[in-house]
Amino acid sequence: MDMSKDETHADWFVAHINPNGKAPAIVHVKEDGTSVTVWESVACLLYMADVFDKENRLSYPNGTPEYYTQLSWLTWQAAGYGPMLGQAAHFNRYCPQDVAYGKWRYTAECRRLHDVLEKRLATSEFVAGDRLTVADIAIFIYTHSARWCGADLAEFPRVRAWRDGLARRPAFQQALQVPVPYGFSDAAVVDPANQDFLKTMRKWGTQGIKGSTESWKAEVVPLPSDHANYEEE
Repeated sequence: MDMSKDETHADWFVAHINPNGKAPAIVHVKEDGTSVTVWESVACLLYMADVFDKENRLSYPNGTPEYYTQLSWLTWQAAGYGPMLGQAAHFNRYCPQDVAYGKWRYTAECRRLHDVLEKRLATSEFVAGDRLTVADIAIFIYTHSARWCGADLAEFPRVRAWRDGLARRPAFQQALQVPVPYGFSDAAVVDPANQDFLKTMRKWGTQGIKGSTESWKAEVVPLPSDHANYEEE
């Protein structure tokens, strides 16, 4: 699948793989010829853990208390941490307009979420318990991209140490080279040699967001209380 060609929005992809038109998605063709299609990051990680991690090297056994801690942090990433950093990246890096409220709102929420993670890592070496699991894998890439989203990890030393420790692992280093070297890490976004790539990604991302928004734009449904200044009440 070629993301640069917008193949996730192709008719065949939406019809047969992911109706939401986004990555990640998995089509697992089994030895008996049957296949399973899974989409959304948490679903993909849990499926791979269920099918390929029978010894629970990167996951906790289903039904155990640790499994539900792992599930809670996976859901935290998918429902809050990932989307909020995504919105911060939008307003701080992609938005064609300078929207001060958007920057303020989502950069602040990123800081709050990093504080949640900081407090967790004060009592646990890894996110879900005493060892690396799919929960760490899910959260890692966003901490690895914190600066690109507009967030500063300097005040969250445990988060930064946890992230840096994972980034030193050979498997993580290998994954960050596929299909091309990852260009949104904290180090990469300030590397002069990487600026042309970031400009291209900003242009590509902005165009994609504009195209999707133009296709689905609608007037806001008004309410009687809209635009009230609640601070003055």
